[in-house]
Amino acid sequence: MSGTADEVLGNRYRLIAPVGTGGMAVVWRAQDLVLDRDVAIKLLSEELATKPGNRERIRAEAQVVARLQHPNITAVHDYGEAGDAFAVGRHGRRPYVVMELLEGDLLSNRLRSGPMSWRRATQICAQVAAGLAAAHERHVVHRDIKPSNIMLTAAGAKILDFGVAGLTGSFDPDDEDGTVFGTPAYLAPERLLGGGVIPATDVYTVGLLVYRCLTDRLPWHADTPTQMIANHVYEPPHPLPEISGLPADIGRLVARCLAKDPEDRPPAAEVARVLAAATGIHVVLPGEDGSSTQEVHVPHAVGARHRQPVEPTFGREVTVPRNRRAARQRSRRALAASIAAVAVAVAAGWLAYWKPWAPRAGCNVDFYIHPEMNAAGDRPFSARITIANSGNRPTDPWKLHFLLPGGQDVSQIDGSIATWERAGGGVRMTGAYALPPGKALTVGMKGNGGNPAPPSNFTVNDVDCDTRISQRPPGSALPPMTDLVPAPKDKDRPSKDERPPPPPGGDRRPPPGEENGPPPSGSATSGPPAYGRPASGAATPSPRYVVSRA
Repeated sequence: MSGTADEVLGNRYRLIAPVGTGGMAVVWRAQDLVLDRDVAIKLLSEELATKPGNRERIRAEAQVVARLQHPNITAVHDYGEAGDAFAVGRHGRRPYVVMELLEGDLLSNRLRSGPMSWRRATQICAQVAAGLAAAHERHVVHRDIKPSNIMLTAAGAKILDFGVAGLTGSFDPDDEDGTVFGTPAYLAPERLLGGGVIPATDVYTVGLLVYRCLTDRLPWHADTPTQMIANHVYEPPHPLPEISGLPADIGRLVARCLAKDPEDRPPAAEVARVLAAATGIHVVLPGEDGSSTQEVHVPHAVGARHRQPVEPTFGREVTVPRNRRAARQRSRRALAASIAAVAVAVAAGWLAYWKPWAPRAGCNVDFYIHPEMNAAGDRPFSARITIANSGNRPTDPWKLHFLLPGGQDVSQIDGSIATWERAGGGVRMTGAYALPPGKALTVGMKGNGGNPAPPSNFTVNDVDCDTRISQRPPGSALPPMTDLVPAPKDKDRPSKDERPPPPPGGDRRPPPGEENGPPPSGSATSGPPAYGRPASGAATPSPRYVVSRA
């Protein structure tokens, strides 16, 4: 065990007794000798303390939570490292976080005795959602909401353990080898498929938390972790069963929280408001005063809308017998369960083969070219290159390489987001920072010379890209240069069969009398140049302006 009773950390905190053990740390009850109060100390385990990455993780957790001041988030008081900097094992440097000591019970322990009343369940989850809304306001995403990370105290629910938290918009801090930190039962689909850190991940787990508190189960059946993972990614959740007195909008809210697409989920603040309104509890949302956090009002009386349903029969209404209604529901559930079991089995097998959580590289490149006229005959052109990460892990740093088989020469690449060099008959560009999954950027390029052969062999970090090359017709503008933006959808990319219209004055074959080169500048018969102009005397090929390499 990390730490011993009566050990003093940082000449201030005397360890009293362990109160909890996790995968990475031990939580101790300790005495603050300076302020004479009891505190909780999270001490990194001896086995993990020697790894710099783990020390940075627990320090980052302390820094993140210390910035959050909310009645439903456990407060952090201090951070330190105890032990000998030059020793190893239990006497080496051991990071620790000093937190407020909470008196209460974990939600996971409470759920062992069965489901809660709907009023208690919605109050607890409203407080959790309110704490998350405050964290999201400060751009912090918890990413590991589950019953064992919620403490039930006399002051309300408290969120624990921000050990795998991340900042909104940052790259997923999970290991690059594909390891996902978290509990399989409470992993949002985007955590499994890879991507950036988004607040909607916490909203998904709040939906699971509400469902579990109300029913003592999750919205799917799973016998194995593989099935559980497949459920998150593919299986629609079962709707909340009928619960006497529960407002109907709670079921609709849970369904929205459990949407597979993060964009379809409500924000945490809305979740907190709807859940709190069910019983009249007041929760603190961003921008509100926390002085009346736990003020509880008398809930609205249950109206006639909660009466037992009736079924019209031949012009008169009769009450549906409860046992008959229950039999129908059981039949529908049995049929749905059979269909779901088959779907889960197929999905689980395919998921185990494909492993969507494993690192997968992919890239799309759209190359736009705009030839220009030049009196000197050096055939200049301008271009834009859009590079998109279609994989599921950040590309850091990204390195784009492509060939120039037509003999073109690049003279300039605009912007400060990449450096470049001529290499291997083409160009190699290196990004100044990582390219996240689902993101794209566009750089500008200028050059001259060459013939109509388009650039080819586009790769990002040695991975072949789905490439589309488009010549812009005369008078049209090139796409703007951008920093990181959402990757363009396939319908917004150049068409694989796109060809620009022929220029005014006919087709692109040299007019009679120009077989040996273009006429002098200003001649009325000279048309807009193709993608580079062929060398004097060379036959002009029929150019294809869009090339796709799937």
